[in-house]
Amino acid sequence: MNWKMQVSERLQHEFFFLDSLTPADFFPEENRFYLGMDESMPWKNEEEAVIQIVHDWQPYLKELTGLFKERKNKETKPLMVKGISLFIRLLFWSNNEPTDLKNLQEKLVLFEAKPVNIVERLQFLMQRPTLYHSFIQLSELMIEQEKIFYKNMVIKKKSEPTLISRFTLFTFH
Repeated sequence: MNWKMQVSERLQHEFFFLDSLTPADFFPEENRFYLGMDESMPWKNEEEAVIQIVHDWQPYLKELTGLFKERKNKETKPLMVKGISLFIRLLFWSNNEPTDLKNLQEKLVLFEAKPVNIVERLQFLMQRPTLYHSFIQLSELMIEQEKIFYKNMVIKKKSEPTLISRFTLFTFH
């Protein structure tokens, strides 16, 4: 069976079945991983993965800005679903996890690196993806999550002892 046609149980979510698209189209790395067809795990190389997701968001941001400016809200749904999938990936990957949509709300609660009120905010986006306010919320969530990720990286790097401090600890005590 073609992996593109098969959708992992862990990615089954009605929001990501859109026209001929399935969650396998929005989360291809995770789908291949869950189906045992790929072991690359980009979420383990979090900094590179986050940079890529933020980069991938930019064309959608630009196109959505234009569509909302022209008040073509109904045409925004496929782009908003893609943008929301990028945000969910950003959220999971910046927590070193593959995207897993099964029991999504429960998983979000457990994350350390996440925006405030993430469950309610994401629920709002997924219930009303074509509203201008949803687009603004999604844009803000992308920015917030990127900042949270980099803040946590700085904190993590500061807490890791350097080679010199480890050497000093063992040599002079």
